[in-house]
Amino acid sequence: MRADQSAPSAGPPRPPAPAPEPAAAGGPVATSRTGPGAPRLTVGRLWGAWLLSRALLVVGVLAGQTFGAQQSVLGDLRIYAGWAHDLGHGGGLPVGDDRWQYPPAAAVALVLPELAHTLSAVPYRVAFLVLTLLADLAVTAALARRDRGAALFWVVGITALGPVALARFDLLPAAAALAAVLAVSRARFGRAGFHLGVGALLKVWPLLLLVAVPVPAGSPARWPAWLRSGAARLVGGLLGAVGLLAAVLTLTGWWRDALGFLSAQQARGLQVEAVAATPFVVAHMLGGPAPDYSYGSLQFGGSVARAVATACSLLEAVAIVVAAVWWWTRGRLPAGDGAARAVAGTLAGRALALVVVVVVTARVLSPQYLVWILALVAAGLAVDPPATSDTDGPGTGPGPRGRPRGPRARLPVALLTCVALTQLIYPWRYNDVIQGRIVLSLLLVGRNLGLIMVCWWAAGAAAAPPAARLRPRPRRPARRR
Repeated sequence: MRADQSAPSAGPPRPPAPAPEPAAAGGPVATSRTGPGAPRLTVGRLWGAWLLSRALLVVGVLAGQTFGAQQSVLGDLRIYAGWAHDLGHGGGLPVGDDRWQYPPAAAVALVLPELAHTLSAVPYRVAFLVLTLLADLAVTAALARRDRGAALFWVVGITALGPVALARFDLLPAAAALAAVLAVSRARFGRAGFHLGVGALLKVWPLLLLVAVPVPAGSPARWPAWLRSGAARLVGGLLGAVGLLAAVLTLTGWWRDALGFLSAQQARGLQVEAVAATPFVVAHMLGGPAPDYSYGSLQFGGSVARAVATACSLLEAVAIVVAAVWWWTRGRLPAGDGAARAVAGTLAGRALALVVVVVVTARVLSPQYLVWILALVAAGLAVDPPATSDTDGPGTGPGPRGRPRGPRARLPVALLTCVALTQLIYPWRYNDVIQGRIVLSLLLVGRNLGLIMVCWWAAGAAAAPPAARLRPRPRRPARRR
């Protein structure tokens, strides 16, 4: 029998416990025992699940096309190895290769396994797996310290995505973005800025967190003192990351054509897995044109597909501008409020919505892009667990026994379903999609519709004003019987 349901003892009734004080900047944060279902998840079970799942993923990467998979995830690793060999032996950035579509810091990440390969004769793909596993380990440990439920979501999500999650370097910028959100929740804004800078220099998308940063109402002079100094430290950390990369690029000579990746990104067509390519997938299933290999992926050609790809880029830019204007004019924090954890919760929700919108409207949607969304959902669960939040409007707060309800509960489940379907499509049955087979083409259509649903829920939650996040919910005094 639970302690709070035991029979009352003799004697005068005890006065109700006072309501807890609101958390100040850098004050109490979530622990590993907060969040839905966390008390039933022990540390041993969490790390046991991590070890077992990661062992299976490593086998899936190194085994290639075994176990009936139609595609191998080693293709990009071979490309990485070729680039890293040239970079590590005096070469410059491979801007002449149309498959190079990454910011210059990606070169540093790809060269690290090459250094291990040169010094210890460990195969490049093994050294690369060690790098991504270390990033995954750091993310899991950081989440477990805050909320075991969030850590479990991350472990399950990466497992559902499959071996491609470890065979691409997208884990690195995702880990940096997650670390930035967690640092904000502890009022460590300098670290948050540095993590954000590192992530954006690896892949551009973490810059969207700057657009999602909640800003208090009024002039900066009216902001809380801790928030004014925090903003300065965040900018300082960001500039520190840029300066560190600039020093590396200068010493290595990689500064030449450091922005050459931008032209390659804009020249890409409409990838098969992109949400905007769904009508072309259906047309191909019914006998229409097949996709062609170009820029490192299969994409649809033709004037219509190119026009849709161009429209996708314009829609992305419009979405970012609209989100920035909306949050600046209608979604600013109430003046004087803003505990660090509340700011981080708002940041995680807005960043999630913006990244999902960009992914859904992108002309390219590779499977590893879902790692970005998984990281932001896990960060949001860690800094603002659904069981302790009531920010989704009426009927969406905690349900019976603290179970979350509404979009905040449905979104992670829907996302995990989309992620699992993504692994089924690639690498297991990707050839069926290329050939226009009915079953897999319909599964891809269903996956894309699921991502649109996730996008709708995330955007709806982020469009709400953040006032509910900043004012702690009053606790009703206990009734005397």
